Amino acid sequence: MKTNMSRRAFTKMSMLAGAAASLGISMSGSLVEADTAEAATTTETKKVRTSCHGCIQMCPAIAYIENGVVVRLEGDPEAPVSRGSLCIKGLNQLHTMYSPRRVLHPLKRAGERGENKWEVISWDEAIELAATKIKEAIDEYGNYSFFSSVGGGGSYSFMEAMTLPMAMGSPTVFEPGCAQCYLPRWSMSKLFYGGDDQSIADNAVQEIFRPEEDNKAEVVVIWAAQPSVSETAESGRGMAEIRSMGVKTIVVDPNFSPDAAKADVWLPVRPATDTGVILSWFRYIFENKLYNEQFTKYWTNMPFLIDPDTKLPVIASELFPDYVSPTPDNTPAYVCYDLKTNSVQPFAYSKPEDSTVDPEIFWTGTYNGKTYKTAGQIYKEEAEPWTLEHCEEVCWVPADKNEQAIRLYTHADDGNRAPCKGGDGVAGICNGVAADMTESASQVPIGLMGLDSIMGYINKPGVSMTQKGGGYFTSTPTGEKVIERPVTYNNGFGGMFSDMYGVGAVIGMSEAENKERIEKLGAAMPDSQRILNKLLQDRLGMKDHKGLYAWCHSHIPTVRQAIATGEPYKPRVWFDMSGNKLAMLGNAKSWYEVFPEVDFIIGQYPMLTSFHVEAADLVFPLREWLEEPMVNMTQLNTQWLQNECTHIGETVSHSIPAGQVVNRVREMYGGHIPNGLELGGGMATAYLGSATEQEVKESTAETLMAPSWDALQADIDKYVPCVTPKDQYFQYYQHEMTATDGLPAGFGTESRKVETYTQIVLKMARNGYPFCYPNPQEACDDYSPICTFIEPCESPYSDAQQQIGDRDEYPFILTSGRVPYFHHGTMRHAPFSRELYPAPDVRINTRDAEKLGIKHMDWVKVTSRRGEIHGRAYLTEGVAPGVVWMERFWNPECFDDSVPEAKRTAGWRECNVNVLTKNTAPFNEVYGSYTNRGFTVKIEKSTKPDIIWIEPKEFEPFMPTLHNEPRTEDVF
Repeated sequence: MKTNMSRRAFTKMSMLAGAAASLGISMSGSLVEADTAEAATTTETKKVRTSCHGCIQMCPAIAYIENGVVVRLEGDPEAPVSRGSLCIKGLNQLHTMYSPRRVLHPLKRAGERGENKWEVISWDEAIELAATKIKEAIDEYGNYSFFSSVGGGGSYSFMEAMTLPMAMGSPTVFEPGCAQCYLPRWSMSKLFYGGDDQSIADNAVQEIFRPEEDNKAEVVVIWAAQPSVSETAESGRGMAEIRSMGVKTIVVDPNFSPDAAKADVWLPVRPATDTGVILSWFRYIFENKLYNEQFTKYWTNMPFLIDPDTKLPVIASELFPDYVSPTPDNTPAYVCYDLKTNSVQPFAYSKPEDSTVDPEIFWTGTYNGKTYKTAGQIYKEEAEPWTLEHCEEVCWVPADKNEQAIRLYTHADDGNRAPCKGGDGVAGICNGVAADMTESASQVPIGLMGLDSIMGYINKPGVSMTQKGGGYFTSTPTGEKVIERPVTYNNGFGGMFSDMYGVGAVIGMSEAENKERIEKLGAAMPDSQRILNKLLQDRLGMKDHKGLYAWCHSHIPTVRQAIATGEPYKPRVWFDMSGNKLAMLGNAKSWYEVFPEVDFIIGQYPMLTSFHVEAADLVFPLREWLEEPMVNMTQLNTQWLQNECTHIGETVSHSIPAGQVVNRVREMYGGHIPNGLELGGGMATAYLGSATEQEVKESTAETLMAPSWDALQADIDKYVPCVTPKDQYFQYYQHEMTATDGLPAGFGTESRKVETYTQIVLKMARNGYPFCYPNPQEACDDYSPICTFIEPCESPYSDAQQQIGDRDEYPFILTSGRVPYFHHGTMRHAPFSRELYPAPDVRINTRDAEKLGIKHMDWVKVTSRRGEIHGRAYLTEGVAPGVVWMERFWNPECFDDSVPEAKRTAGWRECNVNVLTKNTAPFNEVYGSYTNRGFTVKIEKSTKPDIIWIEPKEFEPFMPTLHNEPRTEDVF
């Protein structure tokens, strides 16, 4: 039944989007046509607590339900960070949930791929078809013929995508949001100090958003992130509040974002040259002695002598054979240059006040005929060329603004502080996704965490790098809190696969301890360990980019190459779990070209996207977030419920199809998939996906500490939010506390110190440690343990150096980012947002536009060496001359029934930045990240593609519908 909301009313509501974001938006009555008698009847409104899933932040929300229909959404005022606000992405759910484009039943392709013709089939038929195609491929081509993927938004699978191929005996899984979005920052923080990362988008950074009475932050650096447009209601609101409290902010971003507009200092860096700015900060801080000398000496590995041959810190026993370390085997003694004796000496781990040495941070010298440097000296020499003036020349950051930012960050101009002597200044860096999308994906987090480490901005009130949730504390059987020697599980999303299968070393355990642990776990599950070891060795692209092991993901360009060539094996049956891959994968055309090489493609999603139209043979219908029960991410020390507010059609929770398909394939094989991993009992529910909706609900209730789903629903306020007491959740200076071995707890690294010189990435490159233990992976070129500068592979400078003949043809550098209306590839079906932002803006400097004869809102064509797209010119001084900025996009209207059939396309070619991006070498060395930002393009005045909708009236086909469908409460 069509909505009775008038076009005029809808347009008016769109104009009031700002107010709606604060107050919530009502659709009460707009979805139901009623006669006069019915209208006079009072309708009971049910109020249900839930959580938004319009983006990764998942702000607590309240849904109002009339006759089973959600008619209004607003933020939950009890949420400690979003505090009752809900942004337009959350409000979009009323238009996506009830979109006439919802997929409500399993669909089987009825025509050719790309024709968008579908047949509705039953769930039994869909599961049988998927399982049959998978089994046929395994029987004919082997287990490695199956692969899976996830990412792009709109579905909540994550662990299922990783464990599904393993259950099938295949190593291949990938996600555009892995190496290109969050993995480099997440994983590198574990390698760097064993703690939480600096990401402001994924709830890692929470300390700066503490309520007013607890907030100790003084300076916050927003580096390559846009919280006010990416996570508006939570991080964006939080930034506004801390600014109002007097917290100073610095923003490093090529784009004059809303956060940059309110910042004390904005550094408009040339896209993808962040490492140059980072090194200029190191140089200035070293030269002016603004670092925290006490913390750097005793809590980082910067004073360690580095062996010039191995590039690793020198162990004391290597230089002093008779030396007996006073520390356990899992805590080696290293070597430093001691200022007390002016000689090279062992540097045993201890409390700073108990240290027998006074280590020099910056030293070069000879011992026994061999020249050594400290890690600090190596960093200092790397940073030496990066004067403020050189940084301005290369990175386009004004030298005076850069100096102002550094001095603000270090509290250099605060007369009451002495940072180099351990002053009490508080600051912290919060980074974002932009750096993950370049060749510098590992160098940027190493550098940014390195800056916080030499300043001592770690594990203290008000900084971004803290241990939350109790940190290293454990409890004895009597309830007494103790601290064990910190360790870091770094295989399979925090050790999950290590514990399941006995594969992977634990950082912080000695060789003997790791060997014993592996043997015990392997004895318990020998077949699983054998199979997983083989899968780790054979995962595509892992030899060169071993950091991907942290999430058990394959290297995306290598997967594409394997599909195209069949080398080293050919993936043939694809189970994709979310999103529009043609909008999310770099160089989308290159992926479109290999679709014919894949025999059968299974998708699951709430809507049909370009990917499903162009590629899928079978589509499973998924629940939207108002239908999906799960637990959201934390807001500070609280967890919230994403509730089942309603349910339409035969849609299911995101984990159901994978669980059902695996069960059916196993049945076809008589109970066991040859060479597949078994995930029986609770592991199937936790790591592969529940097979029934009731299992999903009970798991959700258990996480919130409710005895059952029914008990949770009967008294939601009792269990939601699930609160961890502040004194247990926020713990500080844990590294200084005495652990059970009598030493300071330290950090979860090999040295128990913050490894600013990230020594473990060298071991990783050489044998895959800690991920591939005990079976080493083949070596590749060494990874850099410090931040180094990498000139973008396409830029005004690198193009000239490489003598590319078409350099002058592509004079602009393109970068990208988010807008408040959408998250990843989602919500392009939502008319509310599409009226406000119908097509992507191409932000271009006014002087550049004038030279090209382009006026504000003119249509332009943007061309890279890989393809061309269109957008609307947005003239601004908010980007530097020579830089353009776009938001990635796709256009579902292009395959709408209202478009003449002869003109229909799948909607991914018209405005999609990923038509332009580069997914070929060079890649980031550790994670294989490719170039999604900071590449060169040309801009030309053009005309609007005629199948793209711009005018409000054109979005009528996307208006909400009250689906006249049978409501299947329990499909499984």
